[in-house]
Parts: sequence; structure tokens; C-alpha cells
Amino acid sequence: MKNLVIIPVYNEAKTLKSVLDRIGEHHCGAIVAIDDGSTDGSAQILDEQTGIKVISHERNLGYGQSLIDGFQYAVTRRYDLAVTIDCDEQHEPHLIPMMFRGVCGLDVLSGSRYMDESEKADRAPEDRRRINMMMTNIINQATGFDLTDSFCGFKCYRVSALARLSLDEAGYAQPIQLWIQARHFGLKVKEIAVPRIYKNLDRKFGGGMDNPQLRLKYYKRVMDKEMEKWSMSLSSELTLTI
Repeated sequence: MKNLVIIPVYNEAKTLKSVLDRIGEHHCGAIVAIDDGSTDGSAQILDEQTGIKVISHERNLGYGQSLIDGFQYAVTRRYDLAVTIDCDEQHEPHLIPMMFRGVCGLDVLSGSRYMDESEKADRAPEDRRRINMMMTNIINQATGFDLTDSFCGFKCYRVSALARLSLDEAGYAQPIQLWIQARHFGLKVKEIAVPRIYKNLDRKFGGGMDNPQLRLKYYKRVMDKEMEKWSMSLSSELTLTI
């Protein structure tokens, strides 16, 4: 099996090197990092690494676009499986082998930070938790899935399944697009419990996304557009408030 690890990077200089080192301890296969126009020295750190393919954006295009570029890299180079992992220390690199093993018989294995409410789990920022729960509930209504965490970025994909999707959402709402299309194309999906880690509660999305109401409106807009595109509907009117 040809396995790939995809790492979206945007201004992660404080944690990037240590995360890359830890990934290397648990994954001996290919790695592609997508630098989304970083301005804090992340690009230089990536340039110093060996054995890592780097895709660079001249300007910040968005988290979703970084994932799309990673997916396209996996598809065009005919990898079998691809794990996506963030480099802000919220995802545990030692779980990468578990993700590759766990996707057997599936198309998408998605980490969930809310399946196991351990006392050791960090408390998520309240607005993020509430919006995640709201959107996860709506996605479940639309798809028939039984997700508990629709926005976790720690996932393993069967690349042949990725090749069937038509993802073009460049921002943080891309998971919404993913789940709607996964339902439309009949992909087999499952969640697996992963640690909930929030070391920096002051971490920002950037721009208007740090306003919970604006973030929710953006998510709803993407949800409505995607459901219309694939001729899906909800059994009740979609009303979301914080």
C-alpha cells in the first residue's frame, strides 16, 4: 500500500518542527506539506526538511484549499491511503498508524474529539464546541450519518474515494462539503475516538471567522449551497443561532 500524510501549514513555526519530527517517528512513508502563504518562518522550516514534498501558495488561500491540493497530489500520484493531520499539536502523530489500519473496509475514517468524554480531555472553547455540535446535528439529519464531530481534521481517506469527490470549498467549511458529497456518492464512513487537545485557547481562525455568528452564517451558506447542488433536503427548516 502507498500511504501519504498530508499536512496543511499556515503560520505554524512554533510547533511545526516538533510535529514533523514526531510524524517521522511513526510514519516512514511519503509526506506532503501545503504551506498556505505563511509569513512567520514556517516556509523556511519546511525548506530545511528532507524527504517532504512541499506545495507552496504565494498567498493565503484557505485551509480547505490546502487540503484540496493535498488530495489532488494523492490522486494524481496514485496513493492508496492518505491521512490528514494538523501541525498545531492538536493531533497526535503516534495515532497515524492506527488511522491507516482503521480505514480498512471504509472510505473515510474520521477522528472524533467527542466520542470519548474522558476527564483528561481538554475543554474546547465554548463557541467552537456549540457550533460544531449544531452543524454536526444538521449534517447527520441531511446524510443519515451518526457523526459526533464533523470538523475534526484528523482523518484517513481511501484515495480512490477522494477521486470521486468534487471539492472546491477553500475555507474552514470544507468538511461540510465533504460529508454531503460522501453521502451523495455512497461512501462508507466511520468515526474513531481521538484525544481532544486545546493547548492554545486564544488561537484564532482569522478575519470574520472569529465572530461566532458570522462563522455560523458562513457554514449555513456552504451547507445550503452544497445540498442544493446535490439535490438533498432537510426534513425541517434550517435555523441556527448562537
